[in-house]
Amino acid sequence: MTSPHDALAASLAERGLRWLAVTWVNHAGAPLVKAVPVAQLAETVRTGVGFSPVADAFGADGGIDPAHRLAVPDGDLRLRADAAALAPLDPALGWAWAPGERWQRNGAAYGADQRHFCRRQQERLEAQGITLQAGFELEWLVAEPGTAPGPAVPGGPYGADRLVEGLDYATAVLEAIEAAELPWLQFHPEYGASQFELSLAPANALEAADRLVHARLVIQRVSRRFGWRCSFSPKPSLERVGNGGHLHISLQRDGVPLLQGGEGPGGLTVPGQAVLATLLEELPGLMALACPLVVSYLRLAPSAWAAPFQVWGIENREAALRLIPTAADGSAAHLELKVSDLGANPYLLLGGVQAVVQTGLQRPGSLGGCPVLPPPVSGDPAGLPAGTASRLPVDLAEASAAFAASSLLRQAMGDALHGSLLDSQAAELRRNAGLTPEDQVLASGWWPLVGGLG
Repeated sequence: MTSPHDALAASLAERGLRWLAVTWVNHAGAPLVKAVPVAQLAETVRTGVGFSPVADAFGADGGIDPAHRLAVPDGDLRLRADAAALAPLDPALGWAWAPGERWQRNGAAYGADQRHFCRRQQERLEAQGITLQAGFELEWLVAEPGTAPGPAVPGGPYGADRLVEGLDYATAVLEAIEAAELPWLQFHPEYGASQFELSLAPANALEAADRLVHARLVIQRVSRRFGWRCSFSPKPSLERVGNGGHLHISLQRDGVPLLQGGEGPGGLTVPGQAVLATLLEELPGLMALACPLVVSYLRLAPSAWAAPFQVWGIENREAALRLIPTAADGSAAHLELKVSDLGANPYLLLGGVQAVVQTGLQRPGSLGGCPVLPPPVSGDPAGLPAGTASRLPVDLAEASAAFAASSLLRQAMGDALHGSLLDSQAAELRRNAGLTPEDQVLASGWWPLVGGLG
């Protein structure tokens, strides 16, 4: 009998899709891949393809960090494709894409798999009647190849001049995004030179993370076709603004929104206030997931709309947590995590956020046992009296220490994933040790092109 996966493979072949790229994202935030013929889809879903666990010891430069606990030659895992998330990658060339999860060869879940962690947290929330929707904004620099990324498209911030100058490129990006079956909301030139932004449509956490990985690959491919490169680096150069990867989330319990319709500030309900307060409390530890590269912290400067303070605000783009309330335009209330960038592994980030949300929702009552939500901050927190607004970690070392100290994140992840991540954070710090900020930027300027152009 023909299995559903065999039937899907036949359908893909009829569309001219011949090859399947199966990706997962390691601790360094780099997508890794195995490619198989579409005809092997059923086997790739059922038993997967081999992948050594040492790949989580790869650093952001692609090298194996010898001090990492997984820097050993032993063991093997099976990378299984998720057929439910399969989509075109470059249909004109016959390529499809699917995210993968790594499993033990005996069929048991691999406890240090990032996508599995995200999926597990989503399932726990859903079991409690909680629906979390998430969506990412991608910012990237379109650059001429060279030692450091140089702008390829002229034009001003948010400018129609830049759109027109780069209209062929914009058209190609959006056509490719739609051919890849990625729903999107908005595209525009960003503030930085030759910088663009794409907002992806919201979905559940797992699908939102998948969409981010998928979209980055598509944008990277289109940029290369134009003879350019794209840089998603948080800081492609010291002279220009960096690239963010802002995360938006909304919450419902049994169909009832938790971030609107209440009597709290901005219309927050009591459970919504508890979630926001817990996110604010755990934000220093989450920073190691949201901003995992050393250069991430060069972007997070005060008074640069990068939101480096541990505060929240209502429609305040200098607040690390920005509440966008519901309004007459009909959009639902949601939270924006302003500090995150595209060096992040989206499965780890959304898995961590979901774990914090779950804890916050277990605390309410009248916020009993929950950290008190401080008043929202208006204006630039950098201008407040000293001691009013706490800085978030100013570098990866501080963020990693906060991550290590978070019992909430450690318990949610389990020792294998949590400890492996700490090793990867230490490796990133060693990779940049002794480098000037200029050299740190050069070492990561072409992210996610691992190792740069050399």
